[in-house]
Amino acid sequence: MSQVRPSTGTADRKESLQITARRGAMDGRWPDDGGGVRGVAPPFMEACRALGARLLGMLEAQACPHLAPGTLAAAHTLWGGDGQCTLRMLHYPPVEARDVEGLPPDVWRAGPHTDWCCLTLLFQREGEPGLECAANPKAPAESVWVPVAPVPGGIAVNVGDLLGRWSNGRLLSNLHRVRMPRPEECRPPRSRYSVAFFMQADRSAVVESEGHEPITAGDYILGRIRSNFSG
Repeated sequence: MSQVRPSTGTADRKESLQITARRGAMDGRWPDDGGGVRGVAPPFMEACRALGARLLGMLEAQACPHLAPGTLAAAHTLWGGDGQCTLRMLHYPPVEARDVEGLPPDVWRAGPHTDWCCLTLLFQREGEPGLECAANPKAPAESVWVPVAPVPGGIAVNVGDLLGRWSNGRLLSNLHRVRMPRPEECRPPRSRYSVAFFMQADRSAVVESEGHEPITAGDYILGRIRSNFSG
């Protein structure tokens, strides 16, 4: 399937492998690579989930004062029947310089968007630029795009729409995109790689806040998937 952002109406120029940490979700879907990904991904996801839970715990008291302490972290589990946390390994294919020149403005490696989850942990490779970030469209300031350069040992953290809803707007999900490479970055053409871990609350978790009707995280994520993908 192609991911078509509502913000652009065009398909992202990328491919990905997605691993959803729910019982049975990966049956028959692991790569046929001798068990390499299957051996590495689950422990890496456990470490990501632990870090994400710590970050949610740090934010919870101020962002979601209506919740009992520990509610956000407890709503994100791995490998149970309800899990939605997801690891996505992303590859942005190389582009020839001649193909970049003259591209229309609505072509992106990943079009401007906010994430659907509570938090995203993004791992980038050094020397592979392109990620840019701006304020949430609902923020009062006009959006100014700034590069998010990879740094050694660094993890970029995005607040997602689900946490924005759970916090009743106390936190705003940040807008981001991956631009197409510039002609000088295509000599020679190079791929871009990144890994994203999405802290998506369990399907049965009920997201409640003062300004919104209650909704399960499962229904929320399903609605976002349907609005973003074409067959």
